[in-house]
Amino acid sequence: MLVLCGGVASLPLSAQAQCPELSELLAIGAEPTALTVPQVVTARLSADWTFVGPTATSREVSWTLPGPDGSSIPAARLSLRPQRPGQDVVLKTTVAACVRDLRSELKSRKLTAQPVTCPGCEAVRYQGPDFDATIYSQMKGDYPFVVVVHQVPASSPATAETGASLLAVDIATATRLLADPQATVLDVRTPEEYAAGHLLRARNINFRALDFSQQLSKLDPKVRYVLYCASGNRSGRAAVLMQKLGITNVVNAGSYPDLKAAGVK
Repeated sequence: MLVLCGGVASLPLSAQAQCPELSELLAIGAEPTALTVPQVVTARLSADWTFVGPTATSREVSWTLPGPDGSSIPAARLSLRPQRPGQDVVLKTTVAACVRDLRSELKSRKLTAQPVTCPGCEAVRYQGPDFDATIYSQMKGDYPFVVVVHQVPASSPATAETGASLLAVDIATATRLLADPQATVLDVRTPEEYAAGHLLRARNINFRALDFSQQLSKLDPKVRYVLYCASGNRSGRAAVLMQKLGITNVVNAGSYPDLKAAGVK
């Protein structure tokens, strides 16, 4: 049974085990076969979750948690999407208690919360040593809460490839370089992050896309590139990849929130 609290569903204490813990979401994300072998994910969820296979209208697979009696909308839905490297684990839920518990777990790891631009909603990202978790609240639609966890599989060959990072320049230098009309600005965040807000001249190339390296290889090596992301981590790693591809005139401008706070348009 679900209990409504302020119009949002929450689980009673006896049923909170139905909420996936952070460790379970990370384990699913780090499993190399999670995208191709649904049983791997099913085995890590409680018996309350139901596997939903592809349909005539959608190839996506997901796992759902039943809603209140008579409800046609599941209380929660878990799905996977390929990224580079690894995959994202996406949890959509009406259950406030699930998100509250996940937030507590992230804070217990002493991770710093960074705000994420999200028009019409609230979002915050926690950056771990080998994962990041973004929590969206007050979302429109069936699920007011969305949690996206990205975990790099330990066995992934891309881990070593993208491990090195180019340090971000200071904000004054970044501002000056971004103002250069001859420079090409690259936003290496996800398309969702880009759509929620980006620098005016920025072109989006998703660092986690499966064909990210191929997209980079098509860039003109004679041009100066200025990169940024949410924290400066992905842009720093992308800059190293570009240098390996022979694109040497590349700068890591760092964090989008910092750039916006400094007045960069």
